Amino acid sequence: MKKFFALLLALTMVLSLAACGGKEETPAEKPAEGTEAPADALPGEGMEIALVTSKIGTQVFLLQMVEALNEAAEKYGFKATIVECADTAAFEENIRALVAEECDLIIGGGWEAGDALNKMAAEFPDAANYALIDSEVEAEAVKCISYYEQQGAYLIGMTAALVTDGESHTYGAVHVNEGAGSWKWRYGYMEGVKAIDPDAKFIFNYTASYSDPAKAKELAIQQNEQGAMFVNSACAAGDSGTFEAALEKGFYTSGQDVDLTDPSNPYIVTSQIKDTYQSVTMLIDEFFSDSYDNSNSTWGVAEGTIGAVHVTHESVNPIHERLSEEDMALLKQAAEDIASGKLDLINMPTEEEYNAG
Repeated sequence: MKKFFALLLALTMVLSLAACGGKEETPAEKPAEGTEAPADALPGEGMEIALVTSKIGTQVFLLQMVEALNEAAEKYGFKATIVECADTAAFEENIRALVAEECDLIIGGGWEAGDALNKMAAEFPDAANYALIDSEVEAEAVKCISYYEQQGAYLIGMTAALVTDGESHTYGAVHVNEGAGSWKWRYGYMEGVKAIDPDAKFIFNYTASYSDPAKAKELAIQQNEQGAMFVNSACAAGDSGTFEAALEKGFYTSGQDVDLTDPSNPYIVTSQIKDTYQSVTMLIDEFFSDSYDNSNSTWGVAEGTIGAVHVTHESVNPIHERLSEEDMALLKQAAEDIASGKLDLINMPTEEEYNAG
């Protein structure tokens, strides 16, 4: 079946990757057809797994995926291919080329790969295995990895209340948008704060952009002027604007996805973690297990993919001076309760139900 799709694609395109950053791969090659791997061969020898992302640069979120893929290649023996794409068109061209060369598993690293992966998987569902990290698409052939972000947000909320220590009952947050996609973050954050400060009030504002630091800074300052001593930043590249405002005005804040604590800015207390290294590692471990299928997965604190700096994930930077040993014990216990299911944040209400209550 895979040969059929390879021949079909060969008739419609030149089998080469689009020039959008190129591809890197380990030196292992597939064995010549008709030959058998040695009895002591690693399970992935003769196979290829590709990671398709936007331009990686210094993005830790993507660098962690690359690191995990390369380590898994050493463990299982497959050829690891890394493809960076400069634009939307490049995603489709590159994924189509990977299908044509009979890549065994194609991983989309982030939402930018979603549309192209969805299209190729719908067009050639049996030509390869497909997976998408941190987004969801409709194609049944794509295994989508999502997260319980509300679990990490809960830990950030607790941290916010412990850091402010009753000096203010007003808490801020700057998000990209107010849609259903942000509800998990807002819900978890509010519940975490209220677990420590039941008198809490919240201010939420939205940048309407994934890359507007100036707007994020403006909104964060407005929230601080309304009494917020802690402003949770969840506005993608706009986070830098919130951090700049925190440094200038002296309020506390936190970031998203990776460890953004910074010795030069003592007001960044923590970060909500989305561990893409662990995600790719788990995905590939599953791929080489007997239980792998295309069904979607949602991972959280229990799987080690969601958490908070200093609570579930260590940092090279020290714990903030406003967080005592007792505070850290409370946070770590909450993380354990989330992981065990004792503290249930998976079955959360809708925003309408929450506000009605």
